[in-house]
Amino acid sequence: MTAVETGWHCLGPAENYRDGKPHAIAVFGTKLVAFADSRGEIRILDARCPHMGGDLSNGSVVGGTIDCPIHRWRWDGNGEAAGGSPHPTPTRAWATLERDQQLFVWHDPEGFADVQSSSASSMSGSRARPASGERLSARASTASMTSSRSRV
Repeated sequence: MTAVETGWHCLGPAENYRDGKPHAIAVFGTKLVAFADSRGEIRILDARCPHMGGDLSNGSVVGGTIDCPIHRWRWDGNGEAAGGSPHPTPTRAWATLERDQQLFVWHDPEGFADVQSSSASSMSGSRARPASGERLSARASTASMTSSRSRV
């Protein structure tokens, strides 16, 4: 497996993920699921349901949540149990960024999810905050961005 750098990785045109369906993404040696929440923000979670391992990318988008195809338990865009689950076990949520109509996801091979404390250089110049027209997930609102890209 090729080493993947810490930073923002492009997943392609953001609009491809706003069709009301879950999208499987195999990247970083794992499987993720991307979907648009009720506000149109694209969210990315681990695709493996924390309850019994169901593939969330085979589930459905219901309101702003994704539901598991096995028991219909739901998770919101932050990875928190949102309905149906008597055991509110969270799943991993990945930080996302939209820039120039492209969707980016933050990856750190060391497992640190805090993109706010990253010392990486920015994608374009020294700007760490999104410009007008960019969307950045709440978990990554002041993130630094690198120009590394994944092989998706």
